Amino acid sequence: MTEEERKYREELEKENDGAIEIDENLAGGENDLQAFANELGEHEKSKKKRFFNKFGGKGDEKAHREIKELEEKLAKLDEQIKLKDEKIAELEGSVKSLVAENRNQKTRIENEFRSKIKFAVEDFFKEFITVKDDFDKAMEFIPKGEEADKDPFIQGIRHLASKFEDVCSKHGLVCISSVGEKFDPAIHQAMSMINVDGKEANEIVAEYVKCYKLHDRVIRPAMVVVASGIPATKPEETKADEPAEAEENKVEEQNTEEVAETSEPAENNEENGNC
Repeated sequence: MTEEERKYREELEKENDGAIEIDENLAGGENDLQAFANELGEHEKSKKKRFFNKFGGKGDEKAHREIKELEEKLAKLDEQIKLKDEKIAELEGSVKSLVAENRNQKTRIENEFRSKIKFAVEDFFKEFITVKDDFDKAMEFIPKGEEADKDPFIQGIRHLASKFEDVCSKHGLVCISSVGEKFDPAIHQAMSMINVDGKEANEIVAEYVKCYKLHDRVIRPAMVVVASGIPATKPEETKADEPAEAEENKVEEQNTEEVAETSEPAENNEENGNC
């Protein structure tokens, strides 16, 4: 029951309170009581009829129709809200994706910038190490001994070589020696493979040029000679071949002697004129 219906009912009750008075003088007869009951019933029917005329019938249908329209409008609004929520979620996902992409791009650009600064002198060092190779070769021809150690010129050259190493190390240039190490394709370039006694397979036995790294990047691989792992000489095969070669030499000597013996009588017959 709505608030309006409740108020209207209360007004009817107040309006009709005491409308039907019971006559005490008539209360003794049965017919009078019956008439009073009938009048009371008609009064209640009249109240109900007035009540339902206001809130029932066509008015009730109109109210249901209005409620139905409101429900349809609410359903449409709910659908619109749902669509808007989905659109908001989609836009939030797009924004998050753009923010992540922007952050990744920023990080990538910063890393590239740092890398360019870090390896800005790479081209210079690629040419510098060729000069250093010549200097290292020249250092190998410096005489050794007490007299050489006391020579100021030789001491100056050695000091200069030490300064070279310090400057290279300060700027991240590192020289890697490869002789005796295992072959690594990341820093080595094999020029040839040879059979060497006492060397394992893929062990570096000689080095033409050294490997140089600038920080963690190889700017020139080492050019090396690699051991095949096969001995240069096989003692068992050598010992087994010696008797066979001796026998072959003996056979050749015997054949030579027989040829010489057969040729001597023929020469004597020619000298004596015999055919």
